Amino acid sequence: MKGNLIRKLVVFYLLIACILFIFVNTVLAEIAEKKIVEQQEQEMYAQTGIVLDGYVKRYYDNRITITKLMENLQPVATISGVRILILAPWGKVVGDTAPVSNKEIDLEEIAPGFVDETFHRNVYYQDVTSEPMAAVVIPLTHEYKVKGYVCTMVTVDSLNQKVSEAVYEMNWYYLATMLVLLVVFIAIYCFMVIPLRKTIAAAKAYVEGNYEKKLMIHSGGEFKALADVIGYMGDTMYRFNEYQREIIANVSHDFRSPLTSIKGYAEAMKDGTIPPEQQEKYLDVVLFEVERLTKLTSNLLTLNTLDQKGMILQPSEFDINEVIKNLARTFEGQCKKKRLIIQLVFSAKETFVNADRDKIAQVLYNLVDNAIKFSQTDAAIRITVEEKGRKAMISVKDTGVGIPKEDLAKIWDRFYKSDSSRGKDKKGTGLGLSIAKEILNAHKENINVISTEGVGTEFVFTLPLVMTEEI
Repeated sequence: MKGNLIRKLVVFYLLIACILFIFVNTVLAEIAEKKIVEQQEQEMYAQTGIVLDGYVKRYYDNRITITKLMENLQPVATISGVRILILAPWGKVVGDTAPVSNKEIDLEEIAPGFVDETFHRNVYYQDVTSEPMAAVVIPLTHEYKVKGYVCTMVTVDSLNQKVSEAVYEMNWYYLATMLVLLVVFIAIYCFMVIPLRKTIAAAKAYVEGNYEKKLMIHSGGEFKALADVIGYMGDTMYRFNEYQREIIANVSHDFRSPLTSIKGYAEAMKDGTIPPEQQEKYLDVVLFEVERLTKLTSNLLTLNTLDQKGMILQPSEFDINEVIKNLARTFEGQCKKKRLIIQLVFSAKETFVNADRDKIAQVLYNLVDNAIKFSQTDAAIRITVEEKGRKAMISVKDTGVGIPKEDLAKIWDRFYKSDSSRGKDKKGTGLGLSIAKEILNAHKENINVISTEGVGTEFVFTLPLVMTEEI
């Protein structure tokens, strides 16, 4: 990952460097050359105009000789770095600040039309120039007649030198730009790639089960948000992993106990340890343990459905009092065995609520089952329904062993069993209350618990009432 990202950044940087280098030394160099030539042309026009106005007119007005004119022009040419030629109207060179030879030169004869063009980019004639020159030609007119020409020349090498200097300067700017880009790429690597690498490494560690790896991102913005999400994911995966282990441990424990009993009693009946006249008694125990396994399996399937598909409700209007009456009849057998009484207290003959009937029946079943399980012999379980405002308050209260204060916040956790429950009754699954709470949460209703050790426990939950005018 590290090498791949660095390689991509380096390749991208080199690609930009190559593109910019080619652009600077082709397109920009050509633009610079054109600009320098135009600038040189303008300077030569200005210099030729000065020479024309200041010196040459006096010659053509016969105020100075050609020799004197050339003496005056020589310093001007030297200082300006140009070559100045004075031409007769027919093109003959009559004066030259830097003659190449002593021959008389007629430019119109050597290069017909030379004086007709004001600018020449590349002039090279034998006996006229020793090297390629750029030339500007300006005519001197008097009374609408051309009396002669002034030609100013500079070497093409001097123009090329200026172009080279401009390109050289642009390349320095190019290098400075690449240094700035290098700093930018390093900053990108430090502030973007490194946090990304850390995030990927942490995510990979979490996937491999290394939840101790901490993800520390100090930069802000999206990478900090991403790091927080990955960190949260790692914590969630850790909790889920621990929860999964806990589920396996609890399920193994809760399955092992009834299976051990079933196997032990079955083997005892098979080998004759339990005589035939007592087998019915122990068959009841086996059936009871089978019922425990069935209930545990059913609860596990319910939780699995909730985790995978969520809670799907089928609300309807029904009488909660009737559901409770039917439920009480279901538990008559268990209550007789422990000599328990279920007291039903309704504030109204009928109390209609709007909820999922089957799921609310499951909530009540789990609460009453817990109440029976932890109640002492010859006790009472009280179920009340009271209408308050737009809510029905349903309460299931027992006088059993109660729940320790430190365990109250944990009783809704899956598979959780308090020490008292494990000590007095190890036959619970630890799933009933968690299922009840999830069902009521899906209804957007609350369930609360009030408990005192040695006194008893009361569970209270609410359901929305169907008002009388809506029935």
